[in-house]
Amino acid sequence: MIQQRCASSIILRGLNNPRGIKLKLDGSLLLVEAGSGNAEQVFSGRLVQFKLGVDGEYTKREILATGFRSMNMQARMCRDEIFGLADIAYGDGRWLLSQTDYVAGSRILDLTTLPPQAAFHSHGNLNALCYHPQRQSWLTVKPDTNQAIEFIDDQPETVVGVLPDLSGGQHAVPVTVILDQSWQRTNSSQPVLISLFSGELQGDADKMGINFEKGVSKIVRLDLDTGEVSAVITGLTLATGMAFTEQGQLLVLELCDDFLEPMPVDHIPKTTWHGGFKRYSGRLLSFDLSKRTVTCLARYLDTPSNLCVAGNTVFISEGMGLPGRPIANADGETVALEGYVRRLVLPEN
Repeated sequence: MIQQRCASSIILRGLNNPRGIKLKLDGSLLLVEAGSGNAEQVFSGRLVQFKLGVDGEYTKREILATGFRSMNMQARMCRDEIFGLADIAYGDGRWLLSQTDYVAGSRILDLTTLPPQAAFHSHGNLNALCYHPQRQSWLTVKPDTNQAIEFIDDQPETVVGVLPDLSGGQHAVPVTVILDQSWQRTNSSQPVLISLFSGELQGDADKMGINFEKGVSKIVRLDLDTGEVSAVITGLTLATGMAFTEQGQLLVLELCDDFLEPMPVDHIPKTTWHGGFKRYSGRLLSFDLSKRTVTCLARYLDTPSNLCVAGNTVFISEGMGLPGRPIANADGETVALEGYVRRLVLPEN
């Protein structure tokens, strides 16, 4: 693996589980926050817009939509995971927002009017979202049912792909879906790439929350016409966000490289605690699919989940879990957990 150093800086801090992030044509950043996960802040999920200030930094914040349910999955998963708003995508002249809500029902929300209105309703965990212009449809993935789902206006949702279990028998757990920009054929629907996070291994109660296998996560291609699933990249550990660069490189985030200290079922640790996923051990990888080479662009990321690319700039959402609880940073120092956005500048080819 090639190591390449990129200029990197934190541009937004103090966020509550930042997830989907997109750059608008006017340079503004749209950012999804899943929420705090605190019992006292049940409806803390929101969509925020950050506009560039005169200094070229994102200092102007505008809350576009708020009041969405934020769900702390600690008691169920023994990990520091917060569910709620997940992703935002643009297509067909409108912005749509995906939301997981196990209480009131999950939805795809249309931001044409504010507050946003539900365009589609669904059951289960709705994660990443993308628009398919050729099919004039919206695609998402469901990690809890291991399915790729297609939404078309005025039609019921359709299962367009089933992601098979991994080699160890654990569920695939699809996380991100994007259009496959490397596809060259013109006689079929453009396929999508899906990152498979990898589910937890079953059968060992003593390892609940951290019983994951390293190196079994993968990126797969889904043929939307046939439902065929084929491997594109293997050997990853907890792959999350993906995006193509303008040069055709596929960027992939890995959440972490190890699994440590599961969260207790009934309380929040008051001392430094990883919470299931090793903090500050995530990476950003760049794959040249034609040359079959991989380059590591960034290390020591804190549970990175989503990214977007604009020219030679990459924006990354980091910091998953309960804000404020003590964790160890990359240098071993105790810091308060917080969500933030990193800006990374890719080297010019």
